Amino acid sequence: MGRPSKGERDQITAKPAKPLGMVIRANADLLHMSYGDYLVHLAAHQLGMPELAPQPGVTGDMLEELLVEPFPQVDQVAPVSPLALVRPSSRELPTQTQIAS
Repeated sequence: MGRPSKGERDQITAKPAKPLGMVIRANADLLHMSYGDYLVHLAAHQLGMPELAPQPGVTGDMLEELLVEPFPQVDQVAPVSPLALVRPSSRELPTQTQIAS
């Protein structure tokens, strides 16, 4: 018998920079959570929806021990058209050489 359903879900893919990904993986592993559940946990708490946050596999107190810089407080999430987002040109993006130094 499989595990119980978590209910209706949305699917979002995240591709963080390697250093951020390493922190996400390490923290999720410490909490016995999947990487996706850990990201959803952080987002749900930051956006004021803790009731929708997946719970750590061991204890919620472990989250307080992790070194995570707090985000600015978000009072209301405003929808933004993807076309309104400012995206850097390829010339503005850092090169591998700049990232490595």
